[in-house]
This record gives sequence, structure tokens and C-alpha cells, in this order.
Amino acid sequence: MRIYWDSSVLVEAVLDQKLRQRLATTQSITRAHALSEVFSTLTGGRLGVKFDATEAAEVMDELAADLEFVELTAKEILIALHDAERKGVRGGRVHDYLHAVAAKKAKAGLLLTSDKFDFTGLFDKVEVL
Repeated sequence: MRIYWDSSVLVEAVLDQKLRQRLATTQSITRAHALSEVFSTLTGGRLGVKFDATEAAEVMDELAADLEFVELTAKEILIALHDAERKGVRGGRVHDYLHAVAAKKAKAGLLLTSDKFDFTGLFDKVEVL
């Protein structure tokens, strides 16, 4: 099964060896934008641990080696934004919404996240865990 990894759970995979192993042994997918989100979290210190930029970049290299990347075109993003109101998307939720759109594009059967409520109501055919 193809699994889409939201940036929040990619951060968890950096800190949790079992989750990291799952990432390495499944068909794991995300958007390239997730790398900058994870880097931001790791270097921002909100986790109680803080990576320096060089360490965080090395972690991004390791994560990227185990991920397939799906990207949205400008046209796909604009179509999604035109559908945003119907999906209840406003403000910062747009970032989760675009992850959901990318997961659907990648034909992922499962979307992993640390907060499944971020994805409530965004799409029908992908399980959120």
C-alpha cells in the first residue's frame, strides 16, 4: 500500500526508531515541501530538542532517501483552492489540505499524520491514521 507521510509524522519518525523503520520499509510518499516543514520544526526547538541547521539538513538527506515525492502543479493547486471553501479550508489549514490533495494524486491508501483531525472532511477515499 502507498502511504503518504504528513510532515508532522515525518518529524515523529526522526525521533521514533520504530516509525522511522516503517518509513524505510513501505512505499512512502510526501511533497518536497514537507522537507522544509520538518527542517523548520527540527531547528525551531519546539520539540524540546533542537537540531542545528547542518544536522537537520543531514536528517533531511536520510528521510529523502526513503521517500517518493509527488508534486502539485500550479494548476492543481489553483483548482484545489477554488474548492477550498466547500472543504472548509481557511487560513493555515491550506497546508494540510494541499498534503491531502497530493496524497490523493499519489493514489495513497493511507495518510499518516500526528493529528488526524487536521484532515477531517478533506477527502473520501484515503484512510487517515
